[in-house]
Amino acid sequence: MNKAFIFDMDGVIVNSELVWEVYEQKFLPEILGEKLYSQIKDQILGNSVSGIYSIASGYGIKIDKAQFEKVYDGYATKVYNEAKLTAGIETLIDKLVTMDFKLGLVSSSRQYWIDIVLSRLNNRDRFQFIMSLDGENVKPKPSPDGYLEAIKILDSRPNLSMILEDSKKGVQAAKASGAFTICLQENLPKGYLPPNADKYTTSIRELIEQIESINI
Repeated sequence: MNKAFIFDMDGVIVNSELVWEVYEQKFLPEILGEKLYSQIKDQILGNSVSGIYSIASGYGIKIDKAQFEKVYDGYATKVYNEAKLTAGIETLIDKLVTMDFKLGLVSSSRQYWIDIVLSRLNNRDRFQFIMSLDGENVKPKPSPDGYLEAIKILDSRPNLSMILEDSKKGVQAAKASGAFTICLQENLPKGYLPPNADKYTTSIRELIEQIESINI
């Protein structure tokens, strides 16, 4: 069996959450209305577009899902070209490969968005499994289904796997999979810290220094 290391994307590979928040504060009140936006804004972090639409639907959203997705896709190119790759991410990817990990990526973001981010990585070919949970017939985070599928495809087991996450739902999904769960604090909003991760790391560079000491 292989050792597996699986990445989340937003807030982990790329510091996009805060950039999304800036744009969402502009366009979501326009398409949802100020009242509805204020009701759901605290539930956006770590959610897919489908998940956000589903939440908004419970409050009486007035545009259809296709229009909602189109608005988000229109901003995605701006967000993922403006957001910085997390410092040291390519170094971590290369180091994990030298440690004989098989690499995967499981993200709530749409596949189009994942493709934009991966195009910015010089070592994107290191990933052997990539999954967008948006629109897939897989339960979204906090369900562990996406991570369990990645572990299976990478020919590994949960006790041989590590997952790097940042959001509450992501950490919940990773923990529920049975994998060793690492929470990256580097790109988190101030005061936001998901509970119950097996390890917390302040930065990718710190994780690079410590990764060899983690036993799975």
